[in-house]
Amino acid sequence: MQRREFLRSASLSLGASSLLGRESLAAVDAAFRRTGELSPSQAARDETIWRDVQSAFSIDRNIINLDNGNVSPSPKNVTEAMMRYTWQMQNTPGFMLWEVFLPELAAVRSTIARNFGCDADEIALVRNATEALQIVLLGAPLKPGDEILMTNHDYWSVHDAVDTRVARDGISVRKISDVPIAPQSISALVDLYERNITPKTRLILVTHTVNLTGQIFPVKEICDIAHRKGVEVVVDGAQSFGLLDFKISDLNCDYFGTSLHKWLSGPIGTGLLYIRKDKVGKVAQLHPASYFIEERRKGYPTEIFKFEDVGTRSLAMSLAIPEAIAFHNGIGAKPKEERLRYLTNYWTTRLRKLENVKFYTSFEPGMSCGIATFAINGLEPAALTNYLQRHWVFAQSMSPARAPEIKGVRVTPHVYTLLPELDHFCDLVEDVAKNGLPKSA
Repeated sequence: MQRREFLRSASLSLGASSLLGRESLAAVDAAFRRTGELSPSQAARDETIWRDVQSAFSIDRNIINLDNGNVSPSPKNVTEAMMRYTWQMQNTPGFMLWEVFLPELAAVRSTIARNFGCDADEIALVRNATEALQIVLLGAPLKPGDEILMTNHDYWSVHDAVDTRVARDGISVRKISDVPIAPQSISALVDLYERNITPKTRLILVTHTVNLTGQIFPVKEICDIAHRKGVEVVVDGAQSFGLLDFKISDLNCDYFGTSLHKWLSGPIGTGLLYIRKDKVGKVAQLHPASYFIEERRKGYPTEIFKFEDVGTRSLAMSLAIPEAIAFHNGIGAKPKEERLRYLTNYWTTRLRKLENVKFYTSFEPGMSCGIATFAINGLEPAALTNYLQRHWVFAQSMSPARAPEIKGVRVTPHVYTLLPELDHFCDLVEDVAKNGLPKSA
């Protein structure tokens, strides 16, 4: 049986089960075509537009999830695509995996590349941002005495990767510890990196949007300075891809890693590694990939595929990524960014009125979007998140040992979040801020 016939027969066996997701995607497309002359910021405030978006997710409305910066649920069309590919894979798993699905990953890369503004052979499909960034941090050609520059606000797993490289290869690391909280200007962040580059610096790690505070860093300006000094830059985009409206060319970085199961709302366990074409050959893969490099070149990007070979795994999640991109594009990158900024401003404006509440997030234009971290004076973040969970509201406490100056609760709504849900969250926090935690809490 030919590949096309295999796919057709498997798809037909699902009957009408996938119609719900397709209809919800069509409704989202139609809703944003109706925006007419509205600007993205105006569309962000029109609740009639966002009802179709909210209905496109199959979630339990008894639960208020404000922890989407961790992992986001997927809209129905994405979940149904994963199910469809999973059922197809059950027919003859070996044949479907290696002869049907594996070649189709080339189409997935092409879809991502068109939307990200790069070539398909600059993209590797990995499992998350941690894996993507570890490939670069552990595989980039560095020798004893070479230096990596980063900050104490970077994500814990990249700290682990860099520390491993230091112990393994004798390189050095310079960790900036005076990162300003809610800085007054973008230039202060640019200067932070510029003044810490030394003659030994060979690689800079920049977090595009910091998971601890939501601070957006001026990646392009930092990359431009680094390149003038002959230094490469790897960008942690775990919290920016699908959140902010940008293309890879806007950053001018050498490497970029992200998770697709956060703001893109892609399948859980999918990520993206971008490496500029002229640098792919210099990065060593974490896992040997000789079998697929030699035997299965046809139909794949050339050398970038070496970063994907981790043995047998389900490819259903990766094949569903274009559905997440279609949903993202149905809303539009800029209207989505403005909606997430609006939702954050909605709840923070209310809590900022409380005298005993402090924020670790800047609200200056261009400094944050979708992510904000706050604390109630004298209250441990974990105590507050535990209290919220007892009321079926989920946020994440932030008390990192490497950045002890940050002790707060991170709140990350998403496009499916309802304003009354944010109102309920604010009611709970206001009560605790005014009256303290109940004795039974």
